[in-house]
This record gives sequence, structure tokens and C-alpha cells, in this order.
Amino acid sequence: MINDRENGFNKTIPISLYYQLKERLLKKIQTEEWKPGQKIPSESELCAAYGLSRITVRKAIEELVRSGHLERFQGRGTFITTTSFEQKLSKFYSFSEELKKWGKKEQADILSFDIITPDEKTREKLGMESGRVFRLERLRSVDGTAYTVETSYIPHEICPKISREDIDKNGLYKTMRDSGVYPQRIIEKFRATAIQKNEAKKMGLKVSAPAIHMERTTYDRNKIIEYCVSIVRGDFFTYTVEMKN
Repeated sequence: MINDRENGFNKTIPISLYYQLKERLLKKIQTEEWKPGQKIPSESELCAAYGLSRITVRKAIEELVRSGHLERFQGRGTFITTTSFEQKLSKFYSFSEELKKWGKKEQADILSFDIITPDEKTREKLGMESGRVFRLERLRSVDGTAYTVETSYIPHEICPKISREDIDKNGLYKTMRDSGVYPQRIIEKFRATAIQKNEAKKMGLKVSAPAIHMERTTYDRNKIIEYCVSIVRGDFFTYTVEMKN
């Protein structure tokens, strides 16, 4: 697993040994010599391979955990984190379309699709006084890794003919466009949260794993056409907000 041609470190330069080791391990991660999800050698194995003390090795690993490149699991070891995608929040975007730009294959599995009478909170979010809504729950995955459970609420009256089959085939927004409803503007709110039991089971994660709670309100002109709640695994996306004077 460790096959460096030169395992020695330069002890004569004013760069700490832990930093030199951190950079060497980081290179293995960035070049995918060590791939996402892969378990790295133990501290004792790294000590033996590089001829460094356990304190030095531990500090290098702690730095990579802090930077989000590694993650530790009690009793299991230390693993390369799964790929994190950066999303700039400066314009309307679609998860599916952005992932295609990164050359990633996304899959959205419909868990449920129903017509319901919404509760008061959902009606308020949709700006509705009465009426029914479509409730669409999907599990989204990239390259076989589930990254979010999302639940969308769409007023039934704005596109009453949309179907589970059309959404499964074409996606929600294209299906809405085909019905004459055009997503043009979104407002999103984010907060930190923890994976709950139901979500953990669907995404194959541990209960209480870090996550992002995202609420999205989608508009066609000034009319709300969707209210969506997503639970996004915390190691998957990095959101960047761009601001100008």
C-alpha cells in the first residue's frame, strides 16, 4: 500500500517532518493513488514505512482529518473521504446538470410520489391557502454513493398532469417545463444538522453523521412552484457564495 521510491525525509530544512509527511500523504490522495473510501495504513504501519515517530505521524493525520481529506471511525481506522463537489451559489442551478459537468453519473431513485393535503407549514411555504400538492421523495446518488434524500412539494393545480413515470424518465424540472411551468429563480436556506435514523438507513450512513439541511423555494416569475427539503451528507458538497459590491 506504501510504495514510495524514497521514504526518507529531509531533516536539514526548516520544514517540520509532520508537514513533509502530510504533503506526501496528500499527494497520494490528490492523485488517487489512495482512492475515496479506501482505508489508509495504520499509524504503526506509517511509522515503520517512513521511519517517523508516532507523534509525527499522528499530527500529519490530524491535519488531513481537519482539512477534510481523511475521516476517522472508532474501531475501524482512518479512511479517505468521499469526493466533495464545490457548488457556487451565484445563479440558478440543478444538482443533476452540475454533476454532469463534473463528468459524474447521477441517479435519482423515486422513493414515493403521492398527492396529499399539505399541513399548515407546507401550505405556508408554498403560499397556498388550500388545495392539494404532489409529494415527491427521492434518493439521489453519484457513482453509486447516496448523497441526499430530498422531498419536494409541488402545488397540484400548477401542473396537474405530471406523473411519476415522466419524472423518473426526465427529471422534475424538465417535466415541469414540458407542462408549461418554468423554474426561473430559487431561494435556498442552509443549516447544519445530523443524519436521523430514517435518513441514515436510506443513505447507508451512521445516525448522527454530519449533514446539511437545505430548504429550497423555486419560483416561476413570482409564483412558488416547489418547496423542497433536502438532507445532504456533510462530506459531499462544498457551497461557495460569491458576493460583489
